[in-house]
Amino acid sequence: MKKPKRILKLSSLPFDIASHPSHDLTAVSNIEGEIIFLSLKDDISKLDTIQPHTDSCRRLLFSDTSLLSISSDKSFVVSDLETKKVQKKFTDAHENALYALCEVRDGKVFATGDDEGVIKLWDLRKEDPILMIQPEHSNFISSFSVDSTGSTLLAASGDGRLSVWNSRQRKLIARSDECDSELLTCDVVRANSKVVCGDGEGVLNIFTWDDWGDITDRVPIQEEVSIDSVLCYSEQVLVLGCMDGVIRATSLFPHTPLSHIGDHADNPIESMCLSPDDDEILSVGHDYFVRAWPVEKLNEDMKKLSTQDSDDDSNDSEDGDSDSDSSEDEKPKKKKLKHISSKEIKLQESADFFSDLA
Repeated sequence: MKKPKRILKLSSLPFDIASHPSHDLTAVSNIEGEIIFLSLKDDISKLDTIQPHTDSCRRLLFSDTSLLSISSDKSFVVSDLETKKVQKKFTDAHENALYALCEVRDGKVFATGDDEGVIKLWDLRKEDPILMIQPEHSNFISSFSVDSTGSTLLAASGDGRLSVWNSRQRKLIARSDECDSELLTCDVVRANSKVVCGDGEGVLNIFTWDDWGDITDRVPIQEEVSIDSVLCYSEQVLVLGCMDGVIRATSLFPHTPLSHIGDHADNPIESMCLSPDDDEILSVGHDYFVRAWPVEKLNEDMKKLSTQDSDDDSNDSEDGDSDSDSSEDEKPKKKKLKHISSKEIKLQESADFFSDLA
């Protein structure tokens, strides 16, 4: 088992961790509905604690001077970072527990998704902030992503489908065919040309932009080990938090496994983020710890990969055109979708030990 660079034990089970994109701020949420602000100077330590929710705080999102959060208590809350007080609270933001949260554009338009597959689009500048309500999925919304302009919103779901939305016109563009397993993560990569979704069977499902019907490639990572969290470390490298507690890194195009970053001793990884200085990967899982992992080895692997790619390109130009890679043309054989997602199983397992978890 790899040892983290730094570690902090919490008093309650954590759900999410996030860092501010431009300020030295990091926060972690837990099953009690609390948000704990962390100091990363020297050892990891607790600063302020607020409690905007009455039940599990499932997702956090920093946006300029605010911190947004959603909960299984159905609420959507905007807290002020300076005063640490609630600015806006939508007590019954959805009819069901919320699961996913995403900034769409401008630091004012956001998307939320719930356990029953309903998506809402919000503009917090307006008196009536709800722009769209769409029940396009038959299972929970696990993750969102957007293109670089904020015009296209993508939603991954436990029903094994990816939906694609025009966020400005608030219309459905496309909905994919059913994948082999529930989709648990969603990330836009390769300069808005590809979308990568991790699933409950340990596979990265790759969609090509504007070809939304079916995946164009699939990358097995670890058989029967769900990919529960993804951190886009670069345009080519993803860091994967998996159900077996291992944090893995892999490159895309070409698909090459890189080093293991760390592990949580068989406890599933729930969330990861980069530290504000980009020098560490912070992770939380189904234990009580925040762990900080060094990235030097990952950066070394990336340099080696870049050098290898350059050498391969030189060889290709000398040898002439080679046979094209057929992986994009091959379609995986479909199998029956599981009816209960691994995320739901994990949440239920936590509920067995913590009666206040939704």
